Amino acid sequence: MLYIAAGHDGTLHDLSRRLPATGSDGEYLEYAYDGGLVTSKAGRDIYDQILAGAPYERCPLCGRGLVTTLDHQLPKSEYPILAITPANLVPACSKCNQKKSSKDPADESEMLIHPYFDKLGTNRWLGARIHEGSPARAEYFVKTSDDWDTIFSDRVVRHFTFFDLRRQYALAAAGKLATDRMQHSGLLRRAGSDELRLHLQEAAAGYWSTAGNTWEGALCNALAESDWYLNGGMNEI
Repeated sequence: MLYIAAGHDGTLHDLSRRLPATGSDGEYLEYAYDGGLVTSKAGRDIYDQILAGAPYERCPLCGRGLVTTLDHQLPKSEYPILAITPANLVPACSKCNQKKSSKDPADESEMLIHPYFDKLGTNRWLGARIHEGSPARAEYFVKTSDDWDTIFSDRVVRHFTFFDLRRQYALAAAGKLATDRMQHSGLLRRAGSDELRLHLQEAAAGYWSTAGNTWEGALCNALAESDWYLNGGMNEI
């Protein structure tokens, strides 16, 4: 299939010139999604099966939200022929779906990450650093991998920026820092900084082994590397 081949080749941005023209049938193809896949019972069963493909029901676009909808990676308004193509339907949270809207990539550099085809590898590419003080905060960033070419690195950064993941993750981390403060303070008092560091490293490894690059795992790594935090910084939060 053209779409799947283009997904593997990284040429989805150039797919429009290879697809057959839909002409006046475009609105009927869009209705096949809205009136068939979304609202009919048989279609909804398929819709829900695609939704269920998201690990732990997390949105693969932001890594935080609960999947409640399907996003057209290439918008159905521009590509009605792909309106019900399963590979073009990505489980997403409503916030990411609304943010992405009907944006059509003009070239390869504008392509957001496609969860089905773009493999980020096994490296821990999501990084965080702790800004010490009261209140402390975590800052998130992309650590580009040597396995990525320049264009792919730019696309990952663009995806990170487009969905405002720096801010989203920082806000989530602020809540986790506050709720974990007493537990970490107690562990430091009872067992010392080395034990607290080990606890944080093991927590980070747990997040990594189950879900890969997550904001929680990156936060635990950053805390494990912060001498300020390991020596009582959590008491200033």
